[in-house]
Amino acid sequence: MIADQKIGKSFMSALGYNLKKNDHPNPKKRAELLDSNFISLDAKQIEAEVELIRQLRPNLNRYVYHTSLNFTKEEEASLTNEKLLAIAHEYLNGMGFTDNQYLIFRHYDADHPHIHLLANRITFDGDVISDSNNYKRSEAILRKLEKQYYLTAVISSNQAAQKAASKDELEMVVRTGKPSQKMVLQELLKNICRQSNLTVPALIKAGEHAGIHFLFNQAVNGRVSGVTYFHDDFKIKGQALGRQFKWTELAKEINYEQVRDSKAISEANSRTRAIYGHLGAAAGTAEPSGRSAGEGSAGLTESHIGDPFHDREQPAGIDRNATAAGADDAGDYQNSDRTWTTDQNADLLDIGTGSHQHHNYFDFGGFEISDDVDDEAIHGRNRHRKKQARTNRR
Repeated sequence: MIADQKIGKSFMSALGYNLKKNDHPNPKKRAELLDSNFISLDAKQIEAEVELIRQLRPNLNRYVYHTSLNFTKEEEASLTNEKLLAIAHEYLNGMGFTDNQYLIFRHYDADHPHIHLLANRITFDGDVISDSNNYKRSEAILRKLEKQYYLTAVISSNQAAQKAASKDELEMVVRTGKPSQKMVLQELLKNICRQSNLTVPALIKAGEHAGIHFLFNQAVNGRVSGVTYFHDDFKIKGQALGRQFKWTELAKEINYEQVRDSKAISEANSRTRAIYGHLGAAAGTAEPSGRSAGEGSAGLTESHIGDPFHDREQPAGIDRNATAAGADDAGDYQNSDRTWTTDQNADLLDIGTGSHQHHNYFDFGGFEISDDVDDEAIHGRNRHRKKQARTNRR
């Protein structure tokens, strides 16, 4: 079983997404409400009830908890509404939602069975359900429920900071049982990075031996500020592959010296451009200012590299090129306080933090689960950035 957790700001947007599924024109794909503690399903009535509770914590912005619990196709026959409802309540109770407003929906619009749990983090008494360590707590509950209800077991990835699978990837893995290209690349890199005393030349050599090529964002002075990975005809930027694969994190774990390793990095870049120039050209991105001369040769830039689904329309207000392309330590949109989701129904969803980091999967790389960011951590970073900006203007 896989849980995809999101913490957001708009209860009614999340509710609208689920209610729209209830009215699906195809009866076989129509969602259904399994349980709720609201007086009725009238949207205005629900909004009034939610706002009444919100007045107990008016300064809490991210008060919405929206999670999907996903099961394998093979389990569908045994997943009655009664069983799903029991699982949903045990999951919510385990996460601390014992005195909160909630709705539980079953959806039929995917190739695998899944339910959506929508809850208000503010309790009826005015307390707030913490989102600290959401991933760890959720993992423990999922493993317990798998045993209790004889569900397919998922193996934990030992806290690997890997990026979330998209909805398309998740459905593909459930349908085929095969990992996506991103998952394969994550596993290959993890195996390489387990080597002790790993140097940059050794990293590059081991990667190329495994079919992985690197494009480092290298300045004229040799400083590296980002990395993009290529495997077969797949390319992805470090920060999009996962936190542990960003250059700033990778450089902490390996034996790296800027001057000593500059030549090896430059030569690796040349080999990558020679092999994968066609992929960079396909992205059709302009060379960002500040890039060293020749960095964009063969059409390779990193503005769109890192999102295998970059051709999908992105939500308004998100500028993937807002920072220097490839500079994954310059601050990224995943850490902004904008809310968006990669769900295909993004026009109805305003429930994500933008940070969808997931950590567990079937053996070689199956499913992943959200590692949510604490409210105060996000707001603290934003306050620090605003304060720093005011200081710089002075």
